[in-house]
Amino acid sequence: MSRSAERIVSLLWLLLEAGANGRSKNDIFKYLYDHQSTSTAAKQRQFSRDKEALTAIGVPIRWHQKTSPDGVYLIDRDRLYLPDLELTDQEIMALHQARALWMRTPIEDAIHAALTRMTAGQPANPPFVGAQLAPSQSLLTDIVAATREQAPIRFRYRTVGRDEIANRKLRPWAVFMAHQHWYVVGWDLDRHDERIFRLSRIESKTITALPSEALTGQRESSLPPPQFSIEAIRARLYTEQAATEAYVWIAENVSTSLRIRAEVVHRSPGWELLYFTYRDPLKVAASIAALTTKARVNPQQSAELAELVDDLTAVVRDAHTGTPVLAVPKLTKVTRTRRRTGDRDVISRRLGIVAVVNQNGGTMSREQVRQRFTIDDATLTEDLSAMQFWGLPETDFAGGQFEIDPHADPVEISNAELLAQPWQLSAPEALGLISGLNAVPTIPGISQVQQSAAQTLGIKLRDAIDLVDPQAGIQDHVIHPDLSLGEDDEIAEVLHQGARLHQVVSISYYSESSGSISTRDIEPLQLRYASGHGYVHAWCQETADLRTFRLDRIGTANITERYFTPAFRSVPQTPVAPAVTDEALTVIVHATHRYRDVINAYHPIATAIADDGSIYAQLAFQTLTPLLDLLATHAGQIVVVQPQKVRETIWEMMNSTMTTPHDSAR
Repeated sequence: MSRSAERIVSLLWLLLEAGANGRSKNDIFKYLYDHQSTSTAAKQRQFSRDKEALTAIGVPIRWHQKTSPDGVYLIDRDRLYLPDLELTDQEIMALHQARALWMRTPIEDAIHAALTRMTAGQPANPPFVGAQLAPSQSLLTDIVAATREQAPIRFRYRTVGRDEIANRKLRPWAVFMAHQHWYVVGWDLDRHDERIFRLSRIESKTITALPSEALTGQRESSLPPPQFSIEAIRARLYTEQAATEAYVWIAENVSTSLRIRAEVVHRSPGWELLYFTYRDPLKVAASIAALTTKARVNPQQSAELAELVDDLTAVVRDAHTGTPVLAVPKLTKVTRTRRRTGDRDVISRRLGIVAVVNQNGGTMSREQVRQRFTIDDATLTEDLSAMQFWGLPETDFAGGQFEIDPHADPVEISNAELLAQPWQLSAPEALGLISGLNAVPTIPGISQVQQSAAQTLGIKLRDAIDLVDPQAGIQDHVIHPDLSLGEDDEIAEVLHQGARLHQVVSISYYSESSGSISTRDIEPLQLRYASGHGYVHAWCQETADLRTFRLDRIGTANITERYFTPAFRSVPQTPVAPAVTDEALTVIVHATHRYRDVINAYHPIATAIADDGSIYAQLAFQTLTPLLDLLATHAGQIVVVQPQKVRETIWEMMNSTMTTPHDSAR
């Protein structure tokens, strides 16, 4: 890595130093490649890869025919540097927000270096909203790249309602989010019509790019129609249901998430009648069914809901009758993928350090550099040590290398002034930033000022990109995140306001791990989207510790008149995951291929994919109730296979629920 990075930067410095005169291929090879003991063809391939590496991080290298027949390679200074964007404080905040919407994804890696270059002179403020929008969508970057070019692709897809996995060929138009799921929409080249595919149902490990000949006969018809609208497609995928009233009896000693947004309208010995409204019948019915004999729907006032609960209960009971016929295959432990930093990312970061330090007068404290690039001191020392050998090739240009003390504080870099401005955005950087800025207005509780800042910055970025490369930004509207949370939007707005204004928020909260409802005063630091849910990272004043609260378990949220200092709290960068103790209930479940996507949200310990596309997964639950909720939400489609004792317990509880007279609750 260090040698290849050194060579790539030497190529950059050779071309920067040559200016408008450029350098011939013979000159470049003499300085960088001729000394290698490889074939001419291998040297040529290495040169091509090095050029591609610089182009990938936004350095525009071009070949120019001059007086000699071979021509020269040069870097167009007019296209290398971004123009001064004159960013306002609100626009800088919008930039950091745009990056945070791609946490733990390859897109975040692509735009991080760009953001540090663009905001070198300003402090880095942590965003109030972060999102793990696609941590498990390893194909997202490849699909977005193909969509940007509207290039045909092929992948293997698992269709709901069918057992087989089929090869699909698509000319993608756009990638979008709807209800916390990612989709790609485009022209199906086999079915000659528009089709929508959910990314989590794509079975391929990689996306196969097809030659342009795949569009033969459909080159024009496969383009997006003039009336193409992502909002119209989202509306087709989901129709919001009207709010419906529910009256449910709950045992008075039972805590449940149903209580947090409900009103007690009547009491009888041992029972309380709750009144609330809902829009998702299945979600509510599953929560009621999971309480078994401790909950009853009032059939006189909520007949349809009562019938749905009975149906779910019966299906779950029947699915756990006797010994399962399914044989559990060998499970493979799930390893959480760690984002690996590639060579290009390292080069981009190190060149970014050079540019940022140069923009700060050639000197900058180690703490500032670490904060700017979110790296630890060991990584910074490693970067600076490697950069001591950067610059012009040492054998031919003695003294033309960077001057750096890797251990000094502050960091001082000299002899590297050729890179003293933020350079142009690469296509992935531009796409990630602009799509992130497009998503900012969908954040619940975003202020009008922040919306305007995101919009004006998006215009500035497009204008800057068009100025240096008119073709770079023509397809930036191909990716459409959506951060709305439906019924939880009002709670999210209050928490966002508290984080933005640094005000303490008082919440009522249902803790699934303890099974209790409590009132807490929290200092909200950041909203987080992950696994289809909204969360808030906050300092809990009751426990005097950092805590993560799921938004759909918050009953009320009210801004107080008390303020806090966020600088004293740090936002955790780890993925959102449930806390599970040694006493947790561990089971192996089977999910049909249609509901395989559901399993990832429960952080499986080990899994195995069957030939029919279904999945076996080992899951851990702190209590039995959330397991029953999962089984009832996907009744008959997700069942417990092992251990048999748990299956028997589930059957007994569900059977008891069905045989207990309904009027026992009153």
